[in-house]
Amino acid sequence: MTGGAWRDALPLLPTQSIGSAAVPGWVWLLREAIAERRVGGGDVREALEDAALIALHDMEACGLDIVSDGEMFRGDFASWFHERVNGLVALEAQRRLGYPGPDQVETFRCVEELTVPDGYGLVGEVGWLRAHTDRPFVCALQSPLTQAFRIDGGDVYGSKAEIAWTLVPAINAELRAAVAAGAGYVQFDEPSFWLLSEDYDEMVTLFNECVAGVDAVIGIHLCFGNFRGRSATSDRRIGALAPYLGALNADVIHIEFASRGMDEHALWEEYGGEKTLCAGVIDVKGRSVDPVETVAERIRTLLRHVPPGQLWLAPDCGFSQTARSLALGKMASLTAAAAIVRGEL
Repeated sequence: MTGGAWRDALPLLPTQSIGSAAVPGWVWLLREAIAERRVGGGDVREALEDAALIALHDMEACGLDIVSDGEMFRGDFASWFHERVNGLVALEAQRRLGYPGPDQVETFRCVEELTVPDGYGLVGEVGWLRAHTDRPFVCALQSPLTQAFRIDGGDVYGSKAEIAWTLVPAINAELRAAVAAGAGYVQFDEPSFWLLSEDYDEMVTLFNECVAGVDAVIGIHLCFGNFRGRSATSDRRIGALAPYLGALNADVIHIEFASRGMDEHALWEEYGGEKTLCAGVIDVKGRSVDPVETVAERIRTLLRHVPPGQLWLAPDCGFSQTARSLALGKMASLTAAAAIVRGEL
C-alpha cells in the first residue's frame, strides 16, 4: 500500500473530512423537488455541483488538510449505493410516525442475485475533486456489510454476511477504478461492523478481500451510525474488535471517540501497532460547537497512547446530519485545536 507524495507532505496531526458535509438548506428543497418530479436531470446536476463547491470551500476555508466533495453527489448515504445494485426492490418503512430514526430509512429485499453493472460512481467523484482542489482528498465508499445492513436476503440469500460477500467483487473493482482515476486515499465507511460481532475474523477477511490489490492509502471508518444525530446501536464499544485491528489491511483506522467521552482511547497503545489512528475528536451528535480547548484536551489525551506521527484528527462521523452553521464552527474548532497542540509538540 503506497501513501503517495501528499501523505509525506501532511503536517503533524493532520485534520481530515470523514466524507459528508453539512447540507445547505436549499438542497433539502431540491430533494423535495426531485421527489415531486419538478426538476430535470440537468437541474439536479447543476445544483449538486454547486453544493459540492460549497462543501469543498467550507472545508478549505476552515483549514482541513484532507478534504472531500461533501458527498453531495449522493442523494442519500444508503439509497445512493443501493440504487446502483441490481436485484433489489425497495420496501415500505414500518414506522413513519414520531422522531426520525434508522427504522424509518429505506430498506430493500433481494429478488435475484445482486450485481453492480455500472459501478458505484466513485470515478466521477474523483474526477470532479481532481478538477476542483489541489489538496489531498478522501474518497469514501460504503462497505458491503453496511450495505447489507439494510437488505433483506429474501429467498436469495440466507444471511447478511452472504449478501456482503456477494458485493465484494464489485467493491474491489470500484476501488481499483477510483485509484486508476487518481484517488490516493480511499476509505471504507463501516458503521455496521458490529453485525459480525460473533465472528470478527470473517469481518477482517471480508474487508481485506475488498481492498486486495488497491494501491492507495486505505482507511476504514468505524463508527456506530449517525442518522439524525443518533447511533444505530446502543452498545457503542470497540473493545471486542480491537484485537483484530492489526489484521485489517488498512493504513488508517478511524474511531469515534468524542461522543463517547474518549472511552477506550487507551486501547490503541496495545492494538494500534504501526497503523495511523484517525481519531474522532469532534462530536457530530452534539448540538453545540465543541470548545477549542476541549478539543485540544481530547487530542492531548490521545497523545498519551498514540505517537504524534501516527495520529490524524477528524470529526466522529460526517456532517450530513449537522446544520451547516454548526458544522462550520466544529471544523474551525478542530483545526484551531490541532494547531494549538501541534505547537506544543
